[in-house]
Amino acid sequence: MKKLSFALVSLLLGTSLLAAWPLESPPAHAVQETKPSAPPSAPPTEPATDIAAPTLQAAVERFMKQLALQPGFEPWQQASWTSYPLGPGMHGWVIIVSAGGSEAGYLVIHAGEADTYRLTEYGKGAYPLFSLQTLHRSLVQLELIEYPYQTERLYFGPLQALWKITVQNADRIWYIDAKTGEEMPFTGDAKLPKSKAAPAPNITNTDAKHTIKESGQAEPAEPYARLPWVQNKSGKPLPFDDLKQLIAQGSKPVFAAELYEGSVTVPLPVAGFQVWSSGDRFVQFRQDDDRFLPYEALQRLGSFYP
Repeated sequence: MKKLSFALVSLLLGTSLLAAWPLESPPAHAVQETKPSAPPSAPPTEPATDIAAPTLQAAVERFMKQLALQPGFEPWQQASWTSYPLGPGMHGWVIIVSAGGSEAGYLVIHAGEADTYRLTEYGKGAYPLFSLQTLHRSLVQLELIEYPYQTERLYFGPLQALWKITVQNADRIWYIDAKTGEEMPFTGDAKLPKSKAAPAPNITNTDAKHTIKESGQAEPAEPYARLPWVQNKSGKPLPFDDLKQLIAQGSKPVFAAELYEGSVTVPLPVAGFQVWSSGDRFVQFRQDDDRFLPYEALQRLGSFYP
């Protein structure tokens, strides 16, 4: 590999085949679960506000049951899932949903108050957040797959999720976007959000007792077909009702955010929305597949461009 030091190459040639460090190395206290979700029943006439979710498993299965009732989430009706911790101090998990032997979506869940787990973001499709398949493809493209390496999940909030790749004896660190697999244009931690402590439990009020009460979909734009987000980086605040109206009218708004101290600009085409009985509003974006991010967090990260 061109970017690794000559010493590392010499070491590898001299020692024959070296096994990679374990791809997944969760801390000893981490718990990974694979549980089938129960087939969804008919939606209740009233939100089940009196039902608690005392365990992560119960919360995941209730969220999956609710989402499986929505258009496009039908594969979740007979899906299984695996949880992975998001790292020390983050009090959260990414849930990879699988159906028919393939990845079918994800949820990010954070611990809230006692016996409460809050939904931070979610998505459907074959390219979930923190997909091991996407990670493997990126490691191959970066020519890192043949070297001993370690991975760490870093989740600072919606749109700020990274794989941290440490290669044995290398003089740099690689950061890869956890959704797209793209290499980030920085090698140190200076561009990262200052605190690893996830604010996610305060982002939403949606816990496992809530249901989806309203949704809408639209054909997303090609974000590079029109470039208002480049020409006017400041943008304007867009009330959620105005966003809904644009979607209903067939307009194709784009959301853009400058992340990691302005070193990365991410444009995302709006594809719809979902409103939960908690009052939380999630905006649907097309990013390889469909991703749902909390509207309130988006307001702090960037701007919508009609």
